[in-house]
Amino acid sequence: MSSDKNKTPRSGRKSIRNAIESAEVVPFERAANQGRNASKDNGPFYLASSGLYKRSRDENRQDIYLSGPIECLAETRDGDGNCWGLLLTWRDRDGKTHEEAFPRAMFAGDCGEIRSRLANGGLSLAAGATPKNAFAEWLSSVHSSKRARSVERIGWHAFGPSSVYILPSETFGENANERVVLQRESPEPDVFGASGTIEEWRETIGKICCGNSRLVLAVSAAFAGPLLALLGEDGGGMNLMGSSRLGKSTALHVAASVLGGTTSMGAGGYIRSWRSTGNALESVALASCDATLILDELGQLDPKEAGETAYMLANGSGKARANRSGGARAIARWRVLFLSTGEKGLADMNAEAGRATKAGQEVRFIDIPADAGSGYGLFEKLHHADAPGELAEYLREQTSQIYGTPFRCFLNRLVSRLDVEKQRDVKDDLRERMNAIAASYLENWADASGQVRSVARRFAIIALGGELATEFGITGWDDDTSLELIRLCFQDWLQTRGTVGKREDEQAVAQLRDFISRNGEGRFERWVDPHMAELPQSDVPADPPGERFRTQMRAGWKRWVKLDDGRMGWLFLLTSNGMNEALSGLNARDAKRVLVDRGFLTPGPDGKLAKVFSLPGLGSVRLYEVKQSILGSDAGDCV
Repeated sequence: MSSDKNKTPRSGRKSIRNAIESAEVVPFERAANQGRNASKDNGPFYLASSGLYKRSRDENRQDIYLSGPIECLAETRDGDGNCWGLLLTWRDRDGKTHEEAFPRAMFAGDCGEIRSRLANGGLSLAAGATPKNAFAEWLSSVHSSKRARSVERIGWHAFGPSSVYILPSETFGENANERVVLQRESPEPDVFGASGTIEEWRETIGKICCGNSRLVLAVSAAFAGPLLALLGEDGGGMNLMGSSRLGKSTALHVAASVLGGTTSMGAGGYIRSWRSTGNALESVALASCDATLILDELGQLDPKEAGETAYMLANGSGKARANRSGGARAIARWRVLFLSTGEKGLADMNAEAGRATKAGQEVRFIDIPADAGSGYGLFEKLHHADAPGELAEYLREQTSQIYGTPFRCFLNRLVSRLDVEKQRDVKDDLRERMNAIAASYLENWADASGQVRSVARRFAIIALGGELATEFGITGWDDDTSLELIRLCFQDWLQTRGTVGKREDEQAVAQLRDFISRNGEGRFERWVDPHMAELPQSDVPADPPGERFRTQMRAGWKRWVKLDDGRMGWLFLLTSNGMNEALSGLNARDAKRVLVDRGFLTPGPDGKLAKVFSLPGLGSVRLYEVKQSILGSDAGDCV
């Protein structure tokens, strides 16, 4: 039998039921503040006008403030369905809208790095462990039905029939299916800033370039970077070489004013330094893909790395590296045209490191005399200035205020042409024009080697960039300005090179000549026959010059004989090791064949390049017979 005190009176139950039925519905205040991102999928999070919040489990406590207003515009992923991320947008304290794509891989930890990037962008973030953990939870839980295509580098990206060009803060062109955004875990600083108008740049900078071949070359090169991909051409570079105070850095600032800059440094903010390791230059090149990379003062680069760096930048790929597990990491790849300055050239840097300059390096990274030869250093025409220094100061001042807009205008016009016309037809027309320009540059040198023709194509690409910019109304130049002034730069390069032939042919003659001249008596043992079969003419001395040095580390012999002109002189006989040392760094077989064709190396009667000689006290020895006339060689025909 139960106790009466545990029973609820019927009157009490009825009063409770009546109270519930008569109670008023109190609205939940937070629901009125929910933003458009608040949904069942967001769970405990909601967006209000004042910021992002997490609902408190205890109704008596306030909701947790996480950050200022922030929204997810879309989920991102690359073309292979990897590298998923979020495209977020927020406003900073000045009301400026920011948009940035962050890979989800950054959400795996405590989200410290992404919080730092958001804070750097002006987003207010709550302090304390609880808000930080809740913000990380929100990032992991956010998802969207909208999609965007992510890419990891700037430059051209093809999506089916359409192509878009990506800059850190802007996309040129449209993908018919979805938006394209730049998404990187460790982004480079954005140096593609813009200031001023096209009209200001054209009047204050563009028109000053008229009549100045090196300035036209620099500006045209800045426009030519995006053309490499459309033309299917590899990257490469040029170095304006010459003594200090010629105006080389001014040319770089003028080129940089086309591409971009920063608020604090103007166009100078776009210019990078050679003072970097090879690994650091990989990231720099990747951040300038399909654009023109501008580097100042080649002499700051380690001479031991100069040759390999030239190869790396031009070939467009970084080093192969292993990941943490020992597997192969993805190799960084880019396509870049680069413009440089330096008091030294590539050959000087290699010589300083004790290395020979390979022909492939010279083709990929060419040295152009910075001095235009008019008595004004880099300049040929001073326009309104009275002295070269005054013009340089004027251009520095203008480029500190006006920069970046020409490149954006150029990309807009170029992408519009690709959209309006068939892309294949546009690319074919560009290639046809490039080939025509290159042919005009070589019209006086029909027998030019493939190396010279390759460099002529690069000059033609640069000239084409200037022509297109002029056609688009950007430069303010005449139609043939870039074509003719860049022709002068090509001719100056060719004059400095000294030949239109293969560089390896010239190197074969030069290296053997210099080896013999340098080592002379020290490494070539004398061979003087005791009795001459035929006495020389009475006015020609029969005896060789007196001996001055003792031979050490013998590279061969030199024999006192009667030469082809009837005079007495030395015939040089090199051992196999001596010849290989003289031709170090070259293809020995090809180099020896060049020496035979030039008449400096006499082959044996058996067709072999080395002849058999019977040396006093040594017997038969196979040696390379080199004529004395090589010492007077110019190592190639001068242009």
